[in-house]
Amino acid sequence: MEQYRLLAECLLPARMLDWFDLKTERVEQKGDTQVIHLYLDENEQKADDGEDLRPNGFTRESVFHDFPIRGQEVLLHVRRLRWLDADGHNVMTECNLIQESTRCSTELADFLKEAFGDAPYNGPFV
Repeated sequence: MEQYRLLAECLLPARMLDWFDLKTERVEQKGDTQVIHLYLDENEQKADDGEDLRPNGFTRESVFHDFPIRGQEVLLHVRRLRWLDADGHNVMTECNLIQESTRCSTELADFLKEAFGDAPYNGPFV
């Protein structure tokens, strides 16, 4: 299993496996290209200040684009974990792996911004 984790760490955004567990994958044929779907669930790793938090189910799945792998489109299907605090309120941990206001990983958004000069709101990959 360790060799698969090393491969996943090379393909996924940096530190993604620190926060998420890769649950499954699927490859779909879309015209002449293939689309790789990677399904990730947030793990139960708590922030240092979250000692009183309890897991409370997952959010709905969100789908984000990531860097293509050998010409194949990559979609990350991410489910975030909701936490219940001591007062019974739902809270979520801070996670900056997805670029806000885009449907891209932070790394892909930074690359596209540098390449095209603006955030990839409606770029060729989004």
